Amino acid sequence: MDFIKHVGRFTLASIVAAGLHGCGGSTPIIDDRPTTDIEQAAAVDIDALLNQAQMSRSPQKEQLLLQAAQHLSLQGEQHWARNLLNSIDPTLLDDEQFIAYTLTFSEIALADDAFFLAQRILTNPRLDQQWQTLAVEQQVLLRQRRADLFMVLGEPNASIEELLALQPLINDPLLDIDNQDVLWQALMSMPVAELTYRSQKAANTPTLQNEDLRGWYSLALISKNNQGNLDKQLFQINQWVARWPQHPASLRLPKDLQLLQQLIEERPAQVAVLLPQQGRLAKAGKAVRDGFVAAYYQALANGSHTPVLKFYDTSEGDIVDVYNRASLDGADLMIGPLDKNKVTTLSQQESLPIPTLAVNYSEDVAEPATNLFQFGLSAEDEARQIARRAWVEGHRYAMILTTDANWGRRSADAFRQAWENLGGTIITQSEFTGEGDFSNVIKQALHINESQKRAQGVRALFPQPVEFEPRRRQDADMLFMVARPTEARQIKPTLAFHYASKLPVYATSHIYSGTEDRKADRDLNNIRFSTLPWFFDNNNATKQVIQQAANPAPSYQRLYALGVDSFQLYPRLKQLQQSEYTRLYGVTGSLSMNAQRRVEREQIWAKMNNGRAQSLPMVVSHN
Repeated sequence: MDFIKHVGRFTLASIVAAGLHGCGGSTPIIDDRPTTDIEQAAAVDIDALLNQAQMSRSPQKEQLLLQAAQHLSLQGEQHWARNLLNSIDPTLLDDEQFIAYTLTFSEIALADDAFFLAQRILTNPRLDQQWQTLAVEQQVLLRQRRADLFMVLGEPNASIEELLALQPLINDPLLDIDNQDVLWQALMSMPVAELTYRSQKAANTPTLQNEDLRGWYSLALISKNNQGNLDKQLFQINQWVARWPQHPASLRLPKDLQLLQQLIEERPAQVAVLLPQQGRLAKAGKAVRDGFVAAYYQALANGSHTPVLKFYDTSEGDIVDVYNRASLDGADLMIGPLDKNKVTTLSQQESLPIPTLAVNYSEDVAEPATNLFQFGLSAEDEARQIARRAWVEGHRYAMILTTDANWGRRSADAFRQAWENLGGTIITQSEFTGEGDFSNVIKQALHINESQKRAQGVRALFPQPVEFEPRRRQDADMLFMVARPTEARQIKPTLAFHYASKLPVYATSHIYSGTEDRKADRDLNNIRFSTLPWFFDNNNATKQVIQQAANPAPSYQRLYALGVDSFQLYPRLKQLQQSEYTRLYGVTGSLSMNAQRRVEREQIWAKMNNGRAQSLPMVVSHN
């Protein structure tokens, strides 16, 4: 979730500094200096407040509990404060107290990543009825929290409405820039069909805010519809600026769009494609190459700028020698290599003279060579994405079940690290070989053996027969699974056999072949998995060309998609590198770049339903 990092941009202490008033009649926190408030809160006798609340009747009881919760929050006792706030009936608070309750409780809920609790607090209809009575600082804070929360929960349009409402409230130029950047990222996360619908809806309801909104939608559509054609994109943006001269985005274009002219001037005239043509990686290399070339010819047919392509075999010899030969031949940019060891060799160079987009990731290198960009189909990226989604959806205690292959272990390690960083707990981690050991591995992981042993002990105490049904462990609320389709089709029924049919299962894209097989895939029902947009975008012209020409085997579909997105990526490497908000929406996912120049992918989500993969919204509540 890219927007999780935006949650909590302001804390309760900053609102205290802005002059937030607490409970009516006994305002507990009023000071210009947050440090002083914290010192005052530390000196408060919480037990005395709670005792007084216990002896009081409503509504004074709720006022005292709120006062105690605010002081506890400032003391860092978030768990205790949350329990107190949970016990308060907000309908018994007056308007001023209700706002204090909302500010305190929403901050604690967001700090705890209790997103659905925060949603309930921040969307209370009473809050909307009181907007006009709020201080500007309070409006800013609450709208920012709502905007961030809606994005985390997969409601970008609701987030956009909050961000637009924020614009006239912000006086700080830096905050205004940040707000506009977040607004642009929210817009770019929306599908083209949704942007089109929202744009038409805004046009049919003419208001000043809707006019601004329609301008934003229009600009986002230009950006998303022309990601494969820099010239067309720049031309249409210049037309948009001429049409909307007073629009906030005309006064300051999003950073990724500001770079378009530079990208056009610096785009490579000759591209060298460094892929294996022989040996164990020959078929994989051919799939990546064919995807790249198919995208090249599609761009040519659409009138887009295309470079001269030259191909080099990396199957044998030193990759540095191949690289130098391509450089001497006049390459302005390199695509490849594919072999992980060869990528690592390039990464270990002090620097590379020519921008290079490798189509795999190197082993960990502290400081990768300058000019090296890395892009691949990392299972670890998927594992981290699954951890973020499962966490937002309310899970906290995870089981891990993976193949014993190296990629499965790497995925498990990535999930564990991401999960524990979020604050989650790994209950157990198990591996299977796939050689008839599914039942034993799952039985042991679910503690079915221990349950049966307890039953044997009970039976030994009674001469008469004792009815018994084994119970699985109850301390796990989800399972993270890494498996191939044939393995996953055995695992899900085995889970049901061992009393875990209702345990939510999240899986990497590897459980889905990309080819519909409803009879076989019924055994995958209800599994949530991340996957490539490639498998759901049947209208993609490049995909249609590849399917007609190559009829690719399921195992190579992802590599064709990797080749397609490599072609889309290479002209925009500088754009992704210089703007953290820039996303390229490709057939392998939403692509961004981190500080190590590694392209990170955010895939779409799907769920098996009656043997058919169906796309899912960003977040689904299990509450």
